[in-house]
Amino acid sequence: MNTKTSLLVLALFSCLSAPMTLVAASLEEKYFETRDNFIRQFSTPSSPEANSDERALSKLEKALSKLEKQLQMIIGPVDVVHFPKRGKINLETLDQDDGGFGQVDGLRFDSEHELLFITTTSLLNSYLQQHKELPTELGKLAKAEEFYSLVFYWNEAVTHFAEVPVRTTNDKSFAYAFLGLWAQEIGPFPPKNLFVFFANGDRVFVVSTEVQSNIDQIAECKDVWDGFKKKSDAASAAYQASELKDQKATDDTVRYEDEGFRAYCRCFEQRVKMEPCFKQLTKQAQTVVDSLQKQLPR
Repeated sequence: MNTKTSLLVLALFSCLSAPMTLVAASLEEKYFETRDNFIRQFSTPSSPEANSDERALSKLEKALSKLEKQLQMIIGPVDVVHFPKRGKINLETLDQDDGGFGQVDGLRFDSEHELLFITTTSLLNSYLQQHKELPTELGKLAKAEEFYSLVFYWNEAVTHFAEVPVRTTNDKSFAYAFLGLWAQEIGPFPPKNLFVFFANGDRVFVVSTEVQSNIDQIAECKDVWDGFKKKSDAASAAYQASELKDQKATDDTVRYEDEGFRAYCRCFEQRVKMEPCFKQLTKQAQTVVDSLQKQLPR
């Protein structure tokens, strides 16, 4: 074998033995390039004819479809019990002026009463670099309430009530679960949602599901809320009596409600762990983690 042939064989061997992570990285770079080009297109004003509702929607659907196919290649095969095997793109829009712009890049899998989101560490890290308000450490990100809204429902808020203990089968995986609530307003509402954050290799999974056990109102916590609500109502009455001129009174109205809701959540966190339902909740959370642990890294 001459020198030229040897070099050719060596080059071919190097290409064939390149890590799959390099292939995935190139796919992700292509996705970012395509996505950002679409964002520039949809965020640039166009003529009224080109910007008709029907035509704009058709263009958006085609763009999202192209990005969805790229994400399916990046994220790889998925087979999580209770969820479809083929996910949909998590992005709702590519126009920076639209509500819902800026959701986390990845695939969304919808099932009855359950939601699954999957992304890669590279996609997630890139997103976090652009959203400095979110923590970059997985342990802190898993507890960040606003992160779950950016994953699933941009127009609803998640409230973290209590951590639910879960375990992984190896130290290379990370899992965190908590009892929480989806809501658009605050009040003495018992939590009814379970959230699970799981990272395995180079993929990240997020699940939102309804709690299977019955979580009743806790009287002591309701009393805590009622105490703050009385203060809020008194401040609101003072504001009305001032003919809507007392700014401090209206500020106090909001402040007492916010403080009351946080106090209600803290009370629930302490008390719910002593309730019979928490054992069943812990079992449900571990079942979710176990199903996610069966998903092999890419």
